[in-house]
Amino acid sequence: MRRAGVFATTGAVGAFVALAAGTLTPTAADAATSAASIRAASATSLYAAGPYRSDTSEAAKQAAALATSDPRGAAAARTIAGYPVAIWLGDWTRGATLTKTIDAAIAGAERTGTTAVFVTYAIPQRDCGGYSAGGFDEATYDAWVDQVVARVAGHRAAVIVEPDSLAMLSNSACSDTLDAQRYRILAREVAAFTAAGVPAYLDAGNSNWVPPAVMASRLESAGVRRARGFFTNVANYYPTAQEQAYAERVSALTGGSHYVIDTSRNGQGWRGTWCNGPGSGLGTSPRVVSDGSALDALLWVKTPGASDGTCNGGPVAGTWWSPFAEALVANARTGTTVAAAAPARTAPAVAPTAHRESVSSGSKRRVTVSGWTFDRDDLTKPVTVRVTVGGKVVGTATANVSRPDVDRVHRVGRYHGFRTTVPVSSGKRSVCLTAVGIGRGGDTSMGCVTLSVR
Repeated sequence: MRRAGVFATTGAVGAFVALAAGTLTPTAADAATSAASIRAASATSLYAAGPYRSDTSEAAKQAAALATSDPRGAAAARTIAGYPVAIWLGDWTRGATLTKTIDAAIAGAERTGTTAVFVTYAIPQRDCGGYSAGGFDEATYDAWVDQVVARVAGHRAAVIVEPDSLAMLSNSACSDTLDAQRYRILAREVAAFTAAGVPAYLDAGNSNWVPPAVMASRLESAGVRRARGFFTNVANYYPTAQEQAYAERVSALTGGSHYVIDTSRNGQGWRGTWCNGPGSGLGTSPRVVSDGSALDALLWVKTPGASDGTCNGGPVAGTWWSPFAEALVANARTGTTVAAAAPARTAPAVAPTAHRESVSSGSKRRVTVSGWTFDRDDLTKPVTVRVTVGGKVVGTATANVSRPDVDRVHRVGRYHGFRTTVPVSSGKRSVCLTAVGIGRGGDTSMGCVTLSVR
């Protein structure tokens, strides 16, 4: 069916509170409590300024590619490119390509204060031989998921886990023996994202597919209580109100699980077929929801303009189809004016991220300080750390020491550690550290430590 083109929150995700404090390896206790923390977090804390919009989305690429040959198609693509669309990861994104795709989205989201939304779509026997057939074997898939988890860990992101993977178990094309494997794979996957502090959503089909009680049972078997919750309506057209009524019933049956709804193509409601529905329109634009229900956000998960498959005149699944994109824009009901793509946002200047690890006096009239710091204004330049005593600068350190543990968490490169020894007169002294900003974002204080200098 579907092929188209975590949240890590300050104070919200227990698994990464220790990371923010400088302890870079999550403990077993952290992982055990992170599911409750993720499920309890507010939607606004998870999504910050909303879902991330990429300047290099499939729609943006098509707008450039069609500019000369198909002006109307290019205009439709530009309109779609003005909205945030989820980033699909599948068996076509592996190795270095997978890493590059994720890292680019994470970096873009961090620059704009938004949340990157990813879709995993490579589960074994994907689509059970349908238009989007494919996927890895189980061992390859598990390793691939581990790579995805490693890249998003500690960053603000969300993951839509395997559209159709649970709802399609109702289809005769899917074998009975597939169920147990699906539950095993999906439970492992959402547990891995949760342990990494990244909320994930499992497949709950849509309001016209699987009854709520059956869907809830499948979600429980797939580990929904170790995830943020579930998603509905991916690549389909059912009205948002209908989907929310269905999702609220499923939520109540799964311990109050949160959910998101795909509104990418539901502006005109159900069009008689799930596959390239004629007369479809863009739905409500992506946005965070705070209406007192379990609904977190309305997202564009399916890439508008991408074909569902060779049906109703469409090309191969995942291929851009300009006539369909034009129709989606013409029939749009986004809740706001449909306009051309917004200009790219200028990345704000930010102060350095910094952590003081130790301040000690191991020898006479000497103090040794250590820690790590980086400045996203320019990650290629080492940050200078200023050491002051009584308001007077007594020395500096350059944060260029290898710290692969910092890179694993923050994805900033290895060389951001510092350690230096400075002269300080004997007596009780207050030693203060400051990371000096590279750009216009200002400096970052690492606080002061009072100690007795020999």
